[in-house]
Amino acid sequence: MKRNTSRKAEEAYLAETLRVVRDNVREYGQEVAKMQEDIDEMLEHYHDNDTEVLTILNNTVTMHTHMKRALERNEKALKKPYFGRIVFHDEALNKEESLYIGRGGIAKDTTHQMVTDWRAPVANAYYENGLGKCSYPVPDGQHMEIELLLKRTYEIEDAKLIDYYDSEVVANDELLTRYLAKNKKAVLGEIIATIQQEQNEIIRKSPYHSMIVQGVAGSGKTTVAMHRISYILYNYEERFQPEDFYIVGSNRILLDYITGVLPDLDVYGIRQMTMEQLFVRLLYEDWDENYRICPVRDAGKDGAVRGTLAWFEKLQKFCSRVEWNTIPRTTVLFNRKQFVEGLRDGRVGVFDESGGKNDPKDMVVLMTGEAIERYIRQNPSVSAQSKMLMLQERLMGKVEDEFLGKGISYTLEEKKAIRRSMRKRFGTRQWKKSVYEMYHDFLTEQKQQGICVEEPQGELDVYDLAALAYLYRRMRETEVISEAHHIVVDEAQDFGVMVYAVLKECVRSCTYTVMGDVSQNIRMDYGISDWEGVKKILLTGERDNFCVLRKSYRNTVEIANFASDILAHGAFPGYGAEPVIRHGEAVGIRQTAGRELYREAAKICKGWQTEGFDTIAVICRDQKQARETAELLQKELPVMPWDPKKASFEKGIMVFPVEYTKGLEFDAVLLLSPDRESYPIDDGHAKLLYVAATRALHRLEVLHTGNLTGLIADPIPKKNKKRVSGAKKKIVIVQNPSGGQEAPLPYGTDAMQESADARRADGKTQGSARPAAAAPRPTSAGAGWTSRPKPVISGQPQKALHPLASLYGSNSQTAQGSGRAVGNRQSAQGSGRTVNGTVQPRVTGDMHAYTTSGVRSFGELPDTAKLRAAGHAKIDHSIRWVQRKEDGLYLQSRYGVTRLSPVGSGILRVTFSRGEMPPVHPAIAVTRVEKNWQMREKPTLVEMRTPEMYVVADKKTGALRFLDKDSEILLEESGQDRCLIENAPNGGRSRLFFDWKKGEGLYAAGALGKGGIHLEKTARCISHGVENELPYLISDRGYGILSASSKEVIFCSLPVYGNQICLEGTQQPDYYIIVGKKLETLLKACAYLCGKL
Repeated sequence: MKRNTSRKAEEAYLAETLRVVRDNVREYGQEVAKMQEDIDEMLEHYHDNDTEVLTILNNTVTMHTHMKRALERNEKALKKPYFGRIVFHDEALNKEESLYIGRGGIAKDTTHQMVTDWRAPVANAYYENGLGKCSYPVPDGQHMEIELLLKRTYEIEDAKLIDYYDSEVVANDELLTRYLAKNKKAVLGEIIATIQQEQNEIIRKSPYHSMIVQGVAGSGKTTVAMHRISYILYNYEERFQPEDFYIVGSNRILLDYITGVLPDLDVYGIRQMTMEQLFVRLLYEDWDENYRICPVRDAGKDGAVRGTLAWFEKLQKFCSRVEWNTIPRTTVLFNRKQFVEGLRDGRVGVFDESGGKNDPKDMVVLMTGEAIERYIRQNPSVSAQSKMLMLQERLMGKVEDEFLGKGISYTLEEKKAIRRSMRKRFGTRQWKKSVYEMYHDFLTEQKQQGICVEEPQGELDVYDLAALAYLYRRMRETEVISEAHHIVVDEAQDFGVMVYAVLKECVRSCTYTVMGDVSQNIRMDYGISDWEGVKKILLTGERDNFCVLRKSYRNTVEIANFASDILAHGAFPGYGAEPVIRHGEAVGIRQTAGRELYREAAKICKGWQTEGFDTIAVICRDQKQARETAELLQKELPVMPWDPKKASFEKGIMVFPVEYTKGLEFDAVLLLSPDRESYPIDDGHAKLLYVAATRALHRLEVLHTGNLTGLIADPIPKKNKKRVSGAKKKIVIVQNPSGGQEAPLPYGTDAMQESADARRADGKTQGSARPAAAAPRPTSAGAGWTSRPKPVISGQPQKALHPLASLYGSNSQTAQGSGRAVGNRQSAQGSGRTVNGTVQPRVTGDMHAYTTSGVRSFGELPDTAKLRAAGHAKIDHSIRWVQRKEDGLYLQSRYGVTRLSPVGSGILRVTFSRGEMPPVHPAIAVTRVEKNWQMREKPTLVEMRTPEMYVVADKKTGALRFLDKDSEILLEESGQDRCLIENAPNGGRSRLFFDWKKGEGLYAAGALGKGGIHLEKTARCISHGVENELPYLISDRGYGILSASSKEVIFCSLPVYGNQICLEGTQQPDYYIIVGKKLETLLKACAYLCGKL
């Protein structure tokens, strides 16, 4: 493509783009109007039982919504269709490309894009790179190499090209300064064009990992958060929908401001709430409407302890103690002679024939006390109520087993009597105390220990609500409800560490974007002054991030320096701000007589309006002063009255208490009466006044009647003068600041409680919800895996044991794609030879000890005839209907039914059948189905989630995708033929096709202490030929596949035959997916599943 960079060419392209936009507006407008007519007509004639019309109506409404938003995008582009351009040489295609970048994509037709959306992967080059060789990410996880030849930024107003700038760095200082000098409304319109490199890096980070952003006042934290949501919804639309996000803020005014801007970023339907409202939501049916929500109260001399991690830990211990003392833990015995049907005193009934004696020969142990205690300990994330229900369910299962046992039979009446005696052994279905009663007990207990926290009386603040939400989650929850998948918290420094600890416990399988500035903590004793505690709670993954934004784009240099001097009066460490070099007028400090205060304030505000400032704030110390000020100023000029329930951010003059200005910014700010009584010199008030001062974009005035606060009037203490200088300019990203501490892992059914596997390399893609395949990853020994031994280059034999050798036994072997047999048959080539540069270990014959005649030995080459799939017509695996049943999630296709049955939080049974489902294999000891799982059906996907696993089924192909709880892909079925059932001798044959990733380490576990084998581009028999030893395939990506088959099972990763597991002798493939970060976890979980622990 010829590079047209002249002004004439630019004006011509702008004219052509505007013509396309106008055509789009006309066409989309006509389509929207026609669809609206169709909708109105269908509504007029719709009847409740007309399902066909309802389907058409729903589809038309959806199309109407999308078309209307496309119309709105093009209407917004009429004045300024784009703001940037890049010209680059595409290395792969060997040609030059030119792309214009705008707020939204603009298409001329289906193949010609006039403007590229700023969120598209290629647009990253505009924000991130300078001229020369660089790359940008593409959907398959790779990076496209390009040479950036031109980067241009445009100044377009009212559809006219004013100017353009070529620069190595987008939004150079001159252009950025010009944007920032505009009033607030204009600045908001230019945000996308002026995103800086350090902001862009945060916006485009993967949503599958949490991050905390420490940003100084005016660094764009809220802006970055809003653009991050827009970016995620654009590039990860298969995984994230608007309803999957929560925006949490400190007050309703801030939230209204945030959500008012989101539609301009093409974001709709995001749920927003205060932190108090979120905890009320998490109380579900236990919320008592008689309580009122109030600001954080003093709560006594020890009240501030409620915001600490120590307080949360006390609450945890209280819950554990109550649970331990409430759940019966004694062995459950059953006397067979206690319930005997017969005739006594002329009356037929069930009578106790034991005579009060417990003869050992008549006693049956249904559940041991040790088993009950083990279950309680191994399931810390399950609520006490759910534990009791599960134990009761297990007990009744044991009772039914007793009824079916040999040696004694029970009559119908005897069975009824026995069931009645046992059905309330572990309590009723409802926890006996409410969360409010338990909170009272907890506070009483703390008071007895010397911590005097006043009890709430009819009003609850955020820390009361957090405690109640945790009590509900820990003690009373019976159904796990899927909440948000990503939570954005703005002004996060206002909430104590206790809030984040509760949030982490109550909203599981969720990632966070936390934005704040510890220098703006205005909650005095309650908020956070450093991020360390929050890091340890939220940043537990290896690739979670802590970022620092130091550049301040909001204030002029004069305002920024004034605010920094206020902060310097405090005695706390902080993050120094670096203002972008934009000068303005000096901060004005005026003293006036008390009776003239409001008249002078009105005069200042009128002057600012004359200068063209749209948003003006008069900031007062508290709500009382704000209410009085608004009433008095209204006598002089139009002012919005102060009402915390109705106040909003609008154009004009607004009066706010300082605490309600958090996160907001105004063209001009008047600080009213900041005297020494209102703002004494201490850390808390220094932060409070700093917040007030940093709200101003262009003008800041201080108006007082004397006795000006020492935070402004007094000189900075000498010891603090150096503390606010010397800030670094580049963004700082700290990987895994908390060190990734892990809790010990119980391997019980409900308790696969490890933190998410953070071993993967960053393979996230832009433009797709699916993460790319991770590259081969070196990991530490502490993670349970070691790196694969490198091939031997020389011809000298070297002893090379596989990483799993120590766990599989001394005979660990490596099966390569050389065609050499690995099993009990020794190669004719001898031992220790080098093949393809890798030493082949000696193959011994001792593995023959655990093979049986008629089945190939473990590790042997299979019959190639079994690897080749039989010819067949196209198979329709598309999902026709979805149904949740007691034993799992059923997915019906024309070919058959797939059942997903959670056996534990980290173990999933996958069964396919074209008839009745097969029974549990005799070698599997765990037969129950976990109840703690959720499912959700979408138009194109079906989702299933357990505490440790996330499964997605593609409705079009039926293919399953298995992910860990952090939504990192572990394994995918092939999207073409996920499953194939064949007729064959001895019961048929089943093939399961998987998409194993390049570089993925796959291993087959040995049996009876014998060596396992490493599988790489090979085909091998991985079954053992005995009933109680099932074939187990392990991946270094953090999962295992246990095939429930005692017959021949073949692994194949040869391209000519396809990646598959072939199961001989069955037409009902049945296997278990096991998730675990460590190798030890996978082995223990398998042993548990097979009853060997």
